[in-house]
Amino acid sequence: MNFLIDPIIHPLLQVLITFILCSGILNIGRLINVRFFKNYNYHFFDLSIGTIVLSQLIFIFFIFGFFREIISILSYLLILFGIVNVSLFKKVKLFFISFIKNKIDYSTILILIIIISFALISIGPPTMADALEYHFGIPLYLLNYSNLPNQNIWLHGSLFGNGELFNAIGLYLNSDNFFTFFQFLSLLLFFEFFKNKEKNSLKSKFIFFFIISSPVILFLISGPKPLLFPQLLTTAALYIFIKEKKFKVGNILLISILLMGAVQFKLSFVLSCAFLGVLVLIRTFQNDKKVVSYLFLLLLFFFLPKVIYNLYQVSEFNLINVFTTSPSDFLTNLSVYRESSFIFPINLFIPNSLGGITTILGFQLLLLVLIKKNTKEFNLILIIIFFTIILHFTFGQQTSKIYFEFLLWVSVGFYFLNKKYFNYKLFTYLLFPQVILVAVIALYFSTLSFISLISLDKRDEFMKKNSFEYEAIKWSNNQISPEDLIISELRSNVFFINEVIPLEGSENMLKLQKTNKFIEYLKEKKPKFIISYKKNYDNHFLEKCIGGIYKSSDMFEKSSRNPFNKGEKYKIYIYHFNSDKLNYCTNLN
Repeated sequence: MNFLIDPIIHPLLQVLITFILCSGILNIGRLINVRFFKNYNYHFFDLSIGTIVLSQLIFIFFIFGFFREIISILSYLLILFGIVNVSLFKKVKLFFISFIKNKIDYSTILILIIIISFALISIGPPTMADALEYHFGIPLYLLNYSNLPNQNIWLHGSLFGNGELFNAIGLYLNSDNFFTFFQFLSLLLFFEFFKNKEKNSLKSKFIFFFIISSPVILFLISGPKPLLFPQLLTTAALYIFIKEKKFKVGNILLISILLMGAVQFKLSFVLSCAFLGVLVLIRTFQNDKKVVSYLFLLLLFFFLPKVIYNLYQVSEFNLINVFTTSPSDFLTNLSVYRESSFIFPINLFIPNSLGGITTILGFQLLLLVLIKKNTKEFNLILIIIFFTIILHFTFGQQTSKIYFEFLLWVSVGFYFLNKKYFNYKLFTYLLFPQVILVAVIALYFSTLSFISLISLDKRDEFMKKNSFEYEAIKWSNNQISPEDLIISELRSNVFFINEVIPLEGSENMLKLQKTNKFIEYLKEKKPKFIISYKKNYDNHFLEKCIGGIYKSSDMFEKSSRNPFNKGEKYKIYIYHFNSDKLNYCTNLN
């Protein structure tokens, strides 16, 4: 049984499990944080340190073949820690009270509306295509089958990091909103940290609105894609690096753990952490050369297990394999991906359709030109951002969800800006139109999510309308025996009740996937059906291996939370697949 498509517990019970798990992470993180990093005894760092340490332990056990065992142990351990001391309830309560204690005005009400809306969005069922392909697909595959297919079989699967492995904790306990809520919580505690550090309420509100007015944040908090949390990690590391004049051992280690944790969560953060990491190393040499040995031990803890795992996954080990097993051609293909037809950097600020409104950063960065005088701290942050953007422009994706990290870094700069150089009250009002836009969209999305929590039937209705390919795959599950292994060109493979071999259908993916190793894997697994949008397989490298149509569906409507991305019709086809002919039916020319 697949609980994502046939849930066995009520949606509200899933939310309770998620809440207790997050409380458990906070409590474990606090035990570590209090012991080693007393200067940053804040809830955000409790959550961050706990998550980084636990996720790395999961990876270490994974490479030794004990993934399900460690997930089982940690899941129940976190439940125990969460129940014994449900500190999360207190923290959320105190955060809201801190707003209410101040004078309640329109901005305060708006902040509370946005926070509540974001919370409701984060506890809704999964809808995001990427999540339903590999952010959920990888942990579920590991929980079901204990290992992953070779990198040549599932190219997107080779992108996994600690974020995907950590996501398995919630999935093991049949909660599909754990990591999505976790990322929302990390954002909430990040705001709490800065609110405690900044006594000027006008400045703290401005920083909140500066971040929250970016439409792309709606994408980041609506799914388990591990982007927002590591972005907050690098932002916190940048803050400590700029803030601390006396670079003590504890500060160096905390920054290093945050940066290394971000890289382990998702490969792309190696670019964000590279330049800042070099600056940290330089300052470490200047202050205390002995600490370099501690940094070396941290490097071994975080990267040696990855190197060991990757070494056994690739035939020829290269420098990039320190971080990933993904083929270099595949990474190059990913780096040119765009969410908009507009050229960079226009694509970061202007959507090419109404449906793309949540793929832009917004225009709040224009406020930088209105600063009367920069401080040296703000200038240093801008320099770090400049060189890091060069790295991203050269090697990374040019999308707003990636560049949101730099908007967070800019927000740190405002913390160091004196109010005589910047009218925080006036510029908060200038942000209001964009904030209201985000609030309206968030209210719409949160209403949909709230309805899905009422019952399992309402959840099913929500997912039919909003979860990518949900209805089509639910139909497919009723046509095929659960024991039959299938090849799928659909993306939302987590909804299948069958074991799935992904066939990533874009032209570039086929060029990379059309290998002898892939064919050998098919011979070993002997799939019985192939499921696709295609009406025929003319000129496909598996054309002669594919039999006639077994079943074809009625028309389905494309599912999406975004009302402007709905309306497109499609149908799917189930073909027989002749595994017994694989010795001679493929075309690898």
